[in-house]
Amino acid sequence: MSAFLFGNTSYASEVTAIDDSTLLKTFGPYKFKTKDGQWDGQLVVPSGGADVTVTVRKLNFTGDPMVRLCNAASGNCTGFGPLRQPSLTRTFTNMLPGTYYGDVVTGTVTSSGTISFNVR
Repeated sequence: MSAFLFGNTSYASEVTAIDDSTLLKTFGPYKFKTKDGQWDGQLVVPSGGADVTVTVRKLNFTGDPMVRLCNAASGNCTGFGPLRQPSLTRTFTNMLPGTYYGDVVTGTVTSSGTISFNVR
């Protein structure tokens, strides 16, 4: 995917302390539509790296929905991985620091929903 645009919702994040040593940073929710040539949200992994949990909601889909993360600077992407049902989540572990875009696919039809990223 070569477009650098993403969903309709503004770039937003929120930091929450889980415990004394773990911070959870949330990006989104972003509204998205599959097959529109745009990225499906944006997140930032801090220096030192982190795990990223992707959550998709309000998704109308057929087949098995999948998601990947693509590095904004290098263009390198993770492989597509299935969103666990019924919660429609997927965790990517040990992500390197940088800005990433989400990319959701859902079979052969165009789908829409919202996507959020939890970085810890």
